[in-house]
Formats: sequence, C-alpha cells, structure tokens
Amino acid sequence: MRNRSAALLLLLFVLAASSCSRKSGFPLVQKYTTQAGDLFYFRPRDGQFVLLERRKALAVAVAPEPNIQAYAYDNRITVSRPQGDMLENRTFVEKIGAQQTLAMTADGRTLAGGDANGVVTVWEIATGNLALHLDVPGPILSLAFSGDGNWLAIGLAKPAGEPADTVWLYEIHSNGPHRSFGRTAVPALAWSSGGHWLAAGLDDGSVLLSEAGTDREPRRIVLSPSPVTALDIHPSGQFLASAHADKRVLLSKLPTGELLYTFEPSLPPNPLFPRVIERIAFGGNGVRLAVAYAEGDFRIWDTSALFQ
Repeated sequence: MRNRSAALLLLLFVLAASSCSRKSGFPLVQKYTTQAGDLFYFRPRDGQFVLLERRKALAVAVAPEPNIQAYAYDNRITVSRPQGDMLENRTFVEKIGAQQTLAMTADGRTLAGGDANGVVTVWEIATGNLALHLDVPGPILSLAFSGDGNWLAIGLAKPAGEPADTVWLYEIHSNGPHRSFGRTAVPALAWSSGGHWLAAGLDDGSVLLSEAGTDREPRRIVLSPSPVTALDIHPSGQFLASAHADKRVLLSKLPTGELLYTFEPSLPPNPLFPRVIERIAFGGNGVRLAVAYAEGDFRIWDTSALFQ
C-alpha cells in the first residue's frame, strides 16, 4: 500500500512538472505598443517580424520578398514597391468598391481583393491587368493564396437567404471552382507552407481542416466557443495557432486538434475593437509566434518548446 501511494505521488509530481514545463515553455520574448490596427509580416531575409502601419486602410496584403505591399481604401488600392532603398507608392487601381480583404501570392505577382457584394477580383501586379473575376454567394470575409499561388481560398459570411457553402476553393489557372464546403461564416483562412492543409476558421470557434488535392470531407476541429479571428499553420505543418474573439490564442496539434497550450490575454476584449486580434503568424522556422492585437499591442512568444 505504501509503495502504491509513493508511486501515485511520484506520478502526480511528474505530471505537475510536465504541466509547469509546458506552461513556462512559451515565454514572452518581445512586446511593443503600436498604433491601433497596425499589422506585421515576417521577413525571411533577416528572420525578423516587421511592423507595418495600416495607414487607415481597410485591408493590407504583403509579399515579404520582394517586399510588395498593397493597401485597400474605400475606392482604390495602392501598391508600394522597392525602388532602390525606398518604397515607391502608387495608385494601383481606383474607382472600385471597398475591398474588405486582400491577399497576395508569395512571389508578389498576383493580388486578390474581395468585397461585401461577393465579388472577388484578381489582378496581375506588374501590369495592373485583370486576371480573374469571380462572383460568390455572400460577402467576402477572408482570402488566402496557397504557397505556390495556384489556389485561392475564399471565406464568406453566412448568406442571408438560401443556404450556401462558405469556403470556396478556386484553381486560378483553370478559371473555375474546385470545391466548396462549410455553412458558417469564415473570418480567417490559412494554408500550410507545403499546401497540404487548408484551415478555415469559423465564427463558431471551430476550424475546418481540408486536405488539398482530395475530395474528402474536411475535418471539423472544435477549439473554442469564441469566434476565430486569425489563423496560421506552423511551418512543419504539425501545429495550428488560432486567435479568438475572447483574445485567447490557442496552440493545437494537426490534424487531431489536440489542444497543447492557451495564451491568456493580458487584458479583456475591448468592445471598441470587435476584431480584437488582427493577425497571428509563426516565424519562418517556427520557433517564434507573433500576435497583433487590434488596440495596438504586439507580442512575440518563443515556441521552440513545440519540438521538445
């Protein structure tokens, strides 16, 4: 009996130590106060997260290399491109409807914009030429290109009328839909770096995980009762970071959705900033995780413990 009690105490000690190790395994390494709504991107050239002024834009998209930045305003889109040591700003397209969301291919060649009327427009950045015009059955909430730029994922608000799918996948070069699924509003989308997974963050706090190149039904991962506001997939493809409207950030395993850790907010949600987390992203090697809060709090955590 004594041996059993000792073994139980040892087990409890090991579990507690493991829990403490996990809790202390993701330390906060940097914190900045920025302007409300400012964003960031990861720059592979020097392995740094770079803060980006929003400039009162409705939406922003960036191709880190070669550092092309696009900003959507009420009736125009501007693009910044390197000219020597400076960025040259110019009006890319004007007299268009307000683009609620933008996405850019990793090579900076293609830009997509989506509006509240269910119109997705795709342009060639070098020429400004229209490459594709898509009509979908609901306001556009999110857009994301796959890493190779061949696929565009579109996340919709829940249609007010007849039920319709809220995640649409288009193969850009074939000018037609590949598949669609989902019935809940999709505020966030993220592709894995190799394009194997597409994660769609839903307004009910869950994520639909779709395997690229198959017609299998997406796996639903129940993460939280709080709506998803931003997503990113770890460069290894093994972990998912999800930001939620309650300002919590969750780390989960893929494809099971097993919860590994919860980053608790330092402050409660602010009703003046309904999209309380603007962006979340892993660094290029996955050992850091950055989060931009809408009210101007920017944080970076060390996530190297994911591999321990």
